Amino acid sequence: MIATRTRALAGALVDGGFARLRVRDGETEIELRRVPRALPATTPAPVAADSVAAAEPATPAPERRAEVVSSDVVGIVRLPRPVLTEGLEFDGDRELAVVETLGIRNSVRSRGRGRISAVFVTEGQPVEYGQPLFAIER
Repeated sequence: MIATRTRALAGALVDGGFARLRVRDGETEIELRRVPRALPATTPAPVAADSVAAAEPATPAPERRAEVVSSDVVGIVRLPRPVLTEGLEFDGDRELAVVETLGIRNSVRSRGRGRISAVFVTEGQPVEYGQPLFAIER
């Protein structure tokens, strides 16, 4: 079960274009980091002196941080209307979903501002304890 979840998280890391993904589930914490691939070494072509002076150093893009929101209980996922989609930005504490267990509604909240970068579940889908529901970019 852990291997399946780790594969799903690794897929979210690659598909979402994240550099790092951290998941906390009770006492267990998993952090995945993506190492950029090295470009093959090539011999640089001769460059005119004028173009060397005009070249500007490239600034690296800021590292995006993703947090995975997991289910705290076993149950059936109920998504709010309108349905949450990837790219949705939100401020403050927002209800992302409800996991219904034996008729009891357990709210899944955002705990701060961010942007939804991945939705791992659909309306009415059964979920297990600790199963990833959303990836949120902070």
